[in-house]
Amino acid sequence: MSLLKQARALVAARIGAARPLYVHYGVTHRCNMRCRMCVVWKDGNIKDEISAASVAPMARAFADVGVSMVTLGGGEPFVRQDLPEIVSAFHGEGCDVRILTNGIGSSDEQIDAVIEAGVRHVSISLDTLDPVKEQDIYGGQDVWHDIVDTMRRFRERLKTPPSIPIMNVCVSRMNLDELVPLVGFAAKEGFCCSFVPITLSPSEAESDGFAAADRELAVRAEDHERLESAYTHLLRLKRRGAPIANTQRFLRDSLLFLRDGKQDWSCDAGTLYFSVSPRGDISICHKFPPVARFDTPNLAAVLMSKETRRTARETRAACEGCMRPCWAELTHAVHDWRSSIDAFRLVYQTPRVGKEG
Repeated sequence: MSLLKQARALVAARIGAARPLYVHYGVTHRCNMRCRMCVVWKDGNIKDEISAASVAPMARAFADVGVSMVTLGGGEPFVRQDLPEIVSAFHGEGCDVRILTNGIGSSDEQIDAVIEAGVRHVSISLDTLDPVKEQDIYGGQDVWHDIVDTMRRFRERLKTPPSIPIMNVCVSRMNLDELVPLVGFAAKEGFCCSFVPITLSPSEAESDGFAAADRELAVRAEDHERLESAYTHLLRLKRRGAPIANTQRFLRDSLLFLRDGKQDWSCDAGTLYFSVSPRGDISICHKFPPVARFDTPNLAAVLMSKETRRTARETRAACEGCMRPCWAELTHAVHDWRSSIDAFRLVYQTPRVGKEG
């Protein structure tokens, strides 16, 4: 996907001619891990997943309405044996494809296959520099070295520029003192850091199917000094050009969210971005009912219809808000010129292996 095409789409959105730019497709809810902040695996069932052949016309419809960026996540996407075919369906329509993975259990053959199919970018989750702490986060599984090994194997293989490999860090009270060192570690490995503020459910009964209710991970009042210190340093590093994928706006908003439970941005779900479930249901966000399905007749027209946009506006108005990075960051890139600059600078700030950030 041409960066020029993405730039034109962002400019069009800024002047009011907004079209969908991005899709997050959870290709499965199955997962090989049981992380403490996530319960999506409880809904994992191979029988609920649409086939790769069914993905192709959906990918074509998304491309027809203007989508240029797609993330394939889960669950853990590598549990699907047909993942390369899904990648190929979107790549064949000219979309920039990223895989979001936990980095555990993927073989060299699987990595080679998805890159050959068209994957340009990868996001891999690593929350701490302490293997014992990572084991605790991952429900008792000793996985730290496996994750780092997968980061290195991807970095060696992602040759198509501009590839932007990202190390996702879920920010909780367990790793506030590690956020700055994690930037340096990611840079040494040739990755950018993306800091994702933890989202937890008030209780298991109130979960949206994604977030767990592990209150031990929640940032508390006694953590606020450490929290503010960490984000002050991250913002300083970002201004100096460190390989942090987040915009400055998102970092500031994350601090507000983690400290006060507030979010201060206007969502564009259903206008700039859509979410697709393993079943092929297309929603403005995973929290809400679908507005279409993968097999909806004239899907492109339905996605751009006045009815879909009206539904999106009404749904957003009633939503309590969130800090979903892929949603918020794209909104910032469209509506805030400083964030637009941050987003395009990221292409040129991706570190090389062995270089400090």
